[in-house]
Amino acid sequence: MYWLFVLGNFIISIFPRRICYILAKFFATLRWLYSSKDRQALDYNLAPVIDDPELRRKYVKEVFINFSYYLVDFFRYPKLNHKFIKKYVRISGLENVQWVYSQDLPAIALSAHLGNYELAGAVTSLLKYPVAAVALPHKSKRVNNFFDSRRRMFGMEVIPSEGSMKGCLSALKKRRMLALLGDKDFSGSGLKVKMFSRYAYMPRGAAFFALRTNACIIPAFMVREDKFFYHFIFEEPIACGKDGLVSEEAILNRYIKVLEKYIKKYPGQWYMFDKYWLPEEGKRKEERAESEESSK
Repeated sequence: MYWLFVLGNFIISIFPRRICYILAKFFATLRWLYSSKDRQALDYNLAPVIDDPELRRKYVKEVFINFSYYLVDFFRYPKLNHKFIKKYVRISGLENVQWVYSQDLPAIALSAHLGNYELAGAVTSLLKYPVAAVALPHKSKRVNNFFDSRRRMFGMEVIPSEGSMKGCLSALKKRRMLALLGDKDFSGSGLKVKMFSRYAYMPRGAAFFALRTNACIIPAFMVREDKFFYHFIFEEPIACGKDGLVSEEAILNRYIKVLEKYIKKYPGQWYMFDKYWLPEEGKRKEERAESEESSK
């Protein structure tokens, strides 16, 4: 696997971005054709979002292609600079970040496996907002070092997800923007939540740290607007602690409303290749419990 990344990095370093996208689309289409397991998982995940099976199949293919473009831009990190941002990235809501820092509050940027979350961290760093990103380590140490070395190119601090509590608290104390992905629980200790009429486990990290540090959560998404262009959006902050929401459930439910909006608008950019929702039986049990509770 490591040598595939090295080969991909070499190819991407010598060809223009447009050519790299053509090559990436070709290999992504092959993967779409032959990876029935991934197709089925993506179709399952998008079912609560898109009712029409034909339209859903179209977006499933888009996920494969957009993910390949995401990897191209990640491998091209050494070429990333302010000129690239000015030409290819439209930024909205930066005043929301400025407001949080003007109040001298810790900031948590909460994104998802949507669009180009890796590029979002690098661009934020180039905008002179120091970032500390929590990252799930890869099984291969060499692959992990490959990814982390790119993340650190722009001064980003990388915090391994295992045993990350101390690193996260330290980053918030130093007023680094803590970057988290809030749509997939890898720890096994997430909260069960309802989204798109289905149930899933969501990570508690952002809510946990916000309540303990009085940090503001800023939902942030870098989505592909056109093949080569991005829109980087900082949403209105979710205030926590004594000045806002006071429970993890309330914070996550507020975030879910924002996340639903983006997944609904950009279903072809939600890179969730494993089955996401809890089984229907779990959903029915939860609905019965809610019904019994409301009838009391």
